[in-house]
Amino acid sequence: MNARQFNQVSRQRVSDDFGAAAETYDEAARLQQRVALDLLARMKAPSGGVGLDLGCGTGFSLPELERQLAPEELIAADLSPGMIDYARAHRGVDARWLVADAANVPLASGSLDWIQSSLMIQWCEDTGAVAREMARLLKPGGRAHLATLVDGTLTELESAWAEADPGRRHVNRFLTRAELEARLAEGFERVTVDVEPLVLWYPDVMALLGELKTLGARYKDEHRHRGALGPGRLKAMCRAYDRHRDPRYGVPATWQVAFVHLTGPRQ
Repeated sequence: MNARQFNQVSRQRVSDDFGAAAETYDEAARLQQRVALDLLARMKAPSGGVGLDLGCGTGFSLPELERQLAPEELIAADLSPGMIDYARAHRGVDARWLVADAANVPLASGSLDWIQSSLMIQWCEDTGAVAREMARLLKPGGRAHLATLVDGTLTELESAWAEADPGRRHVNRFLTRAELEARLAEGFERVTVDVEPLVLWYPDVMALLGELKTLGARYKDEHRHRGALGPGRLKAMCRAYDRHRDPRYGVPATWQVAFVHLTGPRQ
């Protein structure tokens, strides 16, 4: 597996991290909610039919998908049972609920008219396998609409850690735009990717780290350094990060968001 493809982490850890975050996720999910709303505005899926929210998380997008597209059947799938339980209990939608891996969804081939997935695919071990699975699920002429993160995300945090603790990773890796396009092309004839930076502001870097932990989106790598991180290194990272401070807004965190439209499934 290409080292840039994914941080070496088990599906179980991804499921556990996000499941543990389910009850508090929405309180901290500024990025996720803004990106989900932007993706919904960009979707060009036909009304009706059968649709899938792949990696539905807490189900934030489900009410709007139901309202906007009026599907004959709405299916919500997530790797985390905790997320599915939360979404089922809190979203008030008429959906079919699935606990499923995005690369192995228990639905019939050619059964879907559209797929929507927001900020999920970056956590998948094999993006190409997910693309092939989405292509399998879609009917001829079906479309998939995704939002994901690409290289350059959290560059401020990465550079601060590189100064404070050189030689060790502390920030998740993400595919470059070209790598993402190549892997999605394993499943689809036409891949359209638009990358837009989104900057969020925090009072300090510890607020950013706290948000990542609350979201279950902390650094994920089974081979990460497990020794205690000395307080000196953490303080050095905070000092380095604080050089980005704007006196009006605080410190920034930049997220490189890719909005993806996939058509022409390879059958």
